[in-house]
Amino acid sequence: MNIDAIVRLVLMVGIPAFMMWREYKKMSEEERNDVKTTFTSKRFISTIGLVTLGWVFLLVEPIFEIAWMKVISGVLFSIGMIVSSVFIWLNASSKWKAVLGIISSMIALAIFLWWIY
Repeated sequence: MNIDAIVRLVLMVGIPAFMMWREYKKMSEEERNDVKTTFTSKRFISTIGLVTLGWVFLLVEPIFEIAWMKVISGVLFSIGMIVSSVFIWLNASSKWKAVLGIISSMIALAIFLWWIY
């Protein structure tokens, strides 16, 4: 078991999750319902959710040393970034802004895939 990977996982997932949980407990009931609605929306799950799940698989892979977890991470991250690009295009006020957003998303995807493989 890789101790460095466990420390990375705790620092990159555990601490932000604890901070979000603490802030969630401070919210009013109306704000909590807004957060629940946002986090369970199809758009959030298919974009941010897939990208985050891809990062978590990438962070967990060195702990268990299962090679296919990198592949799953790359696939989830790629799908999340592609769906995010589609939503950027559909909801943009200006198509030039959409093109810039899509280009930056594809650059992030290329860097991520280059980094993991």
